[in-house]
Amino acid sequence: MAIRPGGVQGASIEALVQRPKKSRAVTLVEVMVALTLMAGVMLGFIGTFIQSRRVTESSVLHAAATSMIYGVIEQIKQLDYTTLLPSYETDPFAPSDLDPPYFRVRLNQSKVVWLRVVHTKAGDTPAAPTTTPAATVAASDIDAIDNYTGSIPLSTVTGTASQQINMNIWVWIDEIPDGDASEVKKITLVYTYSYLDGRVERVIRDREVIIRTRFDQ
Repeated sequence: MAIRPGGVQGASIEALVQRPKKSRAVTLVEVMVALTLMAGVMLGFIGTFIQSRRVTESSVLHAAATSMIYGVIEQIKQLDYTTLLPSYETDPFAPSDLDPPYFRVRLNQSKVVWLRVVHTKAGDTPAAPTTTPAATVAASDIDAIDNYTGSIPLSTVTGTASQQINMNIWVWIDEIPDGDASEVKKITLVYTYSYLDGRVERVIRDREVIIRTRFDQ
């Protein structure tokens, strides 16, 4: 029996053979737009991470430098006013290329340094700066003595130094007349350290001033 188009048999065949639904594919333009948006989000995230790391590193180094200087100041407060602030006697443990006047301080558990000073006697013009010198000013520009502390590790991981700080310290001791006798000494410390911010070297400089009297021990 022949199957006629449009008949019952033809209708049954059309019902059995389902036509696939038309699907909409993702175009190349849509893919490029999505990738561009994703790249923008990722770049913003990476930029935020890098900036956060820079701020954190700067804060850590500043805290370490400040803590180190405050440690030096606390030791200065304990030095004998007459004989050690500064000392004009040659310390047998000091490096042979260092000449007094200087004083000895400990920077950490394993590092001791002798900081040479510019000592101004009472009646002479004080030599210490009254403001923090600019980061571009060299020690020779203001007749300071540059004390380089060397690379000092800040933290260790499994015994290996993970971060270091390099510091230069300038020290002045100016005797301030008190009537007819010199009973007050003004100690000025200018400290400088640097670190790499990406490929740019940042130089930080600050100043601390303390007053010592003969009777404050």
